[in-house]
Amino acid sequence: QEHVRLTNHAPASSMNVICGRVACAPTNSSARLGSGRSPVSPKRATANLLPELHSRKTGRGSTFVVRASDGTESPTMDYAGALKFLGLSESASSEDMVRAKNQMIARYENQEDKLQKVEAAYDVVLMRSLVKRSQGEVSDNRVKYADVLSPGATVKQNLPPWARDLTTKLPPRPAFETPDNETLTQCGIALGVLTALTLAQGCSQPPGVDNPPGLQLSLALLGSVWLLRKKNLTLSRSISLALLGLSAGAFVGGAVQGWLRVDIVPLGALSSPSALVSEFGLVGIFAASAFLY
Repeated sequence: QEHVRLTNHAPASSMNVICGRVACAPTNSSARLGSGRSPVSPKRATANLLPELHSRKTGRGSTFVVRASDGTESPTMDYAGALKFLGLSESASSEDMVRAKNQMIARYENQEDKLQKVEAAYDVVLMRSLVKRSQGEVSDNRVKYADVLSPGATVKQNLPPWARDLTTKLPPRPAFETPDNETLTQCGIALGVLTALTLAQGCSQPPGVDNPPGLQLSLALLGSVWLLRKKNLTLSRSISLALLGLSAGAFVGGAVQGWLRVDIVPLGALSSPSALVSEFGLVGIFAASAFLY
């Protein structure tokens, strides 16, 4: 468990907040959670925290220092840096925050330094959202908090235990990220080579002959899985995302083929429908490799 101290560049009388992964509770000193204390429920913790935050407002220049249970401190992370690291906007709901945190934890499963940074960023974003709420700065109804259950969470809460367990075992949905230059370069080179080979094969086939470019698609899937594995994703998730990209690209390619009908009216030397659809499938595969995790 981690403890978060919120300071406002003030003397020792500044408010200290002990924050856990499940619930937060304000204190008037830097006391630590004792082993004999029972956990605080999210609703009760929020109810206790908001009046204290309201009475001791903090400015936008507040800094958040994350203190681990072993006494060591992680580097200070500001609000903008935490949002950028988690891939969130200022209007993100509590569900978005939790989802982003869980996705980052899954992504950096075996990297302790990254996991500590994820926890620090999540605590910073969560605390700032509570501060803004206590000051009445949040008026967007789309912004939600842990003490206010969404309709989906309410339905899930009313499900039988076996159904709730089943929903927690579902894999997380694909998330978007901005790729780095190295990933874009690798994807661009591989995509250029394979699409050129696919186009050459399609143009070399006489009308009426349509041999799918299976080798190119197989190489693309293998390359995509390799690139996704470099993002510290599991093998099963990497394969799933690669196949998702292929399916999406093939769907778009099929729609284009249905409109152009190159098997009836060749597009120059290209009269192979499978080659045309495969071109879009290759684009989908490497788009998934670069932008999804």
